[in-house]
Amino acid sequence: MRPLTPKQLSSRLNNQLQTVTEGVDQAIDWIESTRQNAPRLDMEADRLVVKLRRHRNKAKHLADVSLKDIAIGFFGLSQAGKSYLISSLACGENGKLETSLEGQQIDFLAQINPAHQTTALVTRFSRQAGVKNKSFPVQLLLLSEVNIGKIMAHAFLHDLNQETSFEELDEHHIAEHLKTLLRHRQPEPVEGMTRDEVVELWDYLARHDAKRQKQLETHYWPVAVELAPYLSIDDRARLFSVLWGDFKTLTDAYRHFGHTLQHLSGTGKVLAPLRILVDENQQPANGIINGATLTRLNTPSDPDVLVRPVINGRAGKTVELSLAELTMLAVELLIPLHSATRESLFEQVDILDFPGFGDIGESTDDAQTAETSNSSHSLAQTLLRAKRAYLLERYTDNQEMNVLMVCTAAGKREDIKTVGKALDYWVRQTQGENAQIRSRRKPGLIWAVTKFDRRITHGQNHDAAVQRYVGNPGDAWGTMLAMDKRGVTRMAAWLGTEVHREVKLGRISEQLSEIQRELSDNLLGNWYHPAGADDPAEKQRIAETLLKSLQTRTGVHGELLERLLPSRDELRRLYLKQQDQPEYGSYHAEIEEAGAPAANLDPFGVGIDIDLFADDPIEPEPQPPSRVQALDHGYEVGYAHHVYRYWINHLRSLPDNGPLIELLGVTKATIEMLVEELITASIRLNIEDALVGMLVDSEQLGVHRESKADRQVSRVLTVLGDFVAWLGFQQMAEELRPASRINRGHKIFAKPEKQAVNFGASQRLTKLALTPTNNTAFYIYDWLVGLNETIIQNAGYSAAREVSAEQREQLAAILALIKPVEK
Repeated sequence: MRPLTPKQLSSRLNNQLQTVTEGVDQAIDWIESTRQNAPRLDMEADRLVVKLRRHRNKAKHLADVSLKDIAIGFFGLSQAGKSYLISSLACGENGKLETSLEGQQIDFLAQINPAHQTTALVTRFSRQAGVKNKSFPVQLLLLSEVNIGKIMAHAFLHDLNQETSFEELDEHHIAEHLKTLLRHRQPEPVEGMTRDEVVELWDYLARHDAKRQKQLETHYWPVAVELAPYLSIDDRARLFSVLWGDFKTLTDAYRHFGHTLQHLSGTGKVLAPLRILVDENQQPANGIINGATLTRLNTPSDPDVLVRPVINGRAGKTVELSLAELTMLAVELLIPLHSATRESLFEQVDILDFPGFGDIGESTDDAQTAETSNSSHSLAQTLLRAKRAYLLERYTDNQEMNVLMVCTAAGKREDIKTVGKALDYWVRQTQGENAQIRSRRKPGLIWAVTKFDRRITHGQNHDAAVQRYVGNPGDAWGTMLAMDKRGVTRMAAWLGTEVHREVKLGRISEQLSEIQRELSDNLLGNWYHPAGADDPAEKQRIAETLLKSLQTRTGVHGELLERLLPSRDELRRLYLKQQDQPEYGSYHAEIEEAGAPAANLDPFGVGIDIDLFADDPIEPEPQPPSRVQALDHGYEVGYAHHVYRYWINHLRSLPDNGPLIELLGVTKATIEMLVEELITASIRLNIEDALVGMLVDSEQLGVHRESKADRQVSRVLTVLGDFVAWLGFQQMAEELRPASRINRGHKIFAKPEKQAVNFGASQRLTKLALTPTNNTAFYIYDWLVGLNETIIQNAGYSAAREVSAEQREQLAAILALIKPVEK
């Protein structure tokens, strides 16, 4: 069979990813319909749906990029260094970087950006022409509304979060805030944002502000995902204002640019006139190339500009907006190269020029100062910094480029961590999550050292710290000298051998396989019950697979057990928050009850309706549940159920904990199998009922709730800790336990033998054996033997047993769509 060409492989991958997306759509519908009759599925359904949306987002990004040509990115503060490399690699035979717009040939470096101005957008140099329009020749890609939300959140976290502490926000206030907005919910979705995009915003905040997002992940985000698509732009701004500390200026900015996008019909691409790049004399215009243009927002000096939104591949009617608004919303400027490139590689490979992080003046090599005035927009510099920092992450999520050249990553010490995190994220997304995956190819992150590098021009070298943050040379990054023409020639030769579309498609194929594996084997496969799944031989195979992996990592066994338990702080917060923050469903229930007719509200009645001529006995009026009983045990019982649900979802999140996977030195699939078997064992052993019994029996009536929070949390950790530590065998008679394979002649978790020798009253010291007993090893290997027995006993307790045969058939069809069986 002949191998597929890159174009054929690209088309096949796109079709497969589109099919995965369709399968996820159906899986979400299946979960929503099945959870009504499957308590265990209902317990995990919300988490499952969110994870499915995450996978659908990734599949969509990969599907889009699979059809695009490969691209190389140039990132950093040294604009002169980037321009030098780009012009050397992509110029025509005349040595110029020329484009043709409105029938005029324009030299980019001489007429559009001769002073190496700092931009607030990505410049794409390509031999592939965009949408052609003589009067509006400049093609721009725009931010979406969710992108604006990310930029506002970034501005708060990195610039404005100096005086306000997010932890100090009143959680009860947030709950009331959500209730109010739920009453503003529109009957139909409002264009501008989808549920999947809200999940993207959630993921962005979780990466950049993980600690604080813990406070919102239980109650705020699940509501926001369902609610945001049904709110107007003004109400969405109020909903997301929680993410930036209710800063009014940021909320107003979100609202302003949201309405501007709506004015542009929500398009992601516009065509603009040439005057935003050059003036009538073909000299540089003070337009969108200069990011400082944004400082003129809402001032008399901000000129208007006409653009044409591109809708379904066609230019629409002209729309007017200000140049500053266009500067803020523009993500990418396309510069179609007029002449054949000097290096033939760039006939098919696009070049993306990314601005560096920091203030406008920091990226210009001559320390050019940004234009500011007393009348400039108060947030302009803050928004520019946030937008420039976001651009690289946006293209990373979309996986637009597989090679990134860095020309001065950081200009000051304060930026090292921020830039390091951004580059590390790029490496993990595009090159591979760990060193094992990245070893299949050479590093794609390259420090390109030119004569314009800041370590040479300014004597600064903060990049060494950034490199240490990203990882090891040869694995995560490499270095290349391009100080002169010979260096550039070597760079071009290396790019010619390493930059191929097959490399990009190979990485996409790896990610497709991982998405299919996790969906079919983990997220959805647990609810499908194929023939033989409960066969003891199959369970033994799972046990052997797990034990072979875990027995080689006994040195970190304690860390594994620790991560299997939720933190004390989270359990305490859950206990105290339970009374103030109802579940998302209860919010809807309140709204529905508000619109329902009330019973027995006749203004001229007495509250009872009977027929005096009927012989039927009067039925006693139903009594509400005993208030005393509710006060006595209702709260503790509810807390037990909430804790168990929270713990199950905590376990399910462990396979996504990258640092934990690296620490344990096992695969993600291994942790997924372990989690599934522990959850099944907890259901088999009725751990939820044990929590209820412990919390209710130990409750002290009349004690203030905050006073007993710590005691109840300790009791929860006692129940869960005993299960994790002993796997339920502590409640089993010792003679019924499996035999230990390290402590020969004893059962697992056997108590140490007592010293039987009597030395008399005068010899009080115990005589020790010549070889000390390694009780730590006894425990660890006994735990693994106990895990083996636990897995075998889990046969017949599959999660799929609650699902009907018809529903399993539906799920089987969905799984076949997501991961077809190869013939």
